[in-house]
Amino acid sequence: MLLACFVINMIPFLSPSNMVLAGLAALLVPTMYWVPIGFVVAISATLAKAIHYGVVRSSRMAMSDEHLRSLDQEKARVEKWGALALFIAAASPIPDDPLIVYVGLTRYNPLKFIVSYFIGKLTVTLAGAFLGYVTGGLFEGAPIVIASIALTAIITGILFKRRSERRPEESLGHEESAGPQDTT
Repeated sequence: MLLACFVINMIPFLSPSNMVLAGLAALLVPTMYWVPIGFVVAISATLAKAIHYGVVRSSRMAMSDEHLRSLDQEKARVEKWGALALFIAAASPIPDDPLIVYVGLTRYNPLKFIVSYFIGKLTVTLAGAFLGYVTGGLFEGAPIVIASIALTAIITGILFKRRSERRPEESLGHEESAGPQDTT
């Protein structure tokens, strides 16, 4: 589970909500208690984003002196608001990758980055894991329910596709007329 969540979170700008990942993990692994699931997903997300942060921070070497001076002027604001902004971005559905790029380029303290981000992710992943755990308890046969929903969706899709592929004259209730009729 740690490796799967880590790989998913390594995809910049496209990774799904960690709340959903934690909920899905708790739903699919009903024998595991929800708190460790929340921690595992939060740790994997934090490790992946710490790598993103490190890559962005090291990319400063390729920037012009003018850009570096501009970023260094932002340092005081990032030091003041960085922890709160990282917590909010990590704990909400707001995309966090742009903020990670910003704090990485301004050389925000790595330890503060990891702690703030982890606490935010832990908040959301614990909530997601709890919801998945509760949902799994309500539906003890969750895999059967999920399979039933998926199968229903597939069959419905096939039926709609077949219906839309019919020619107008083959549609139910529409008969082709024999020609113009004279009503006089």
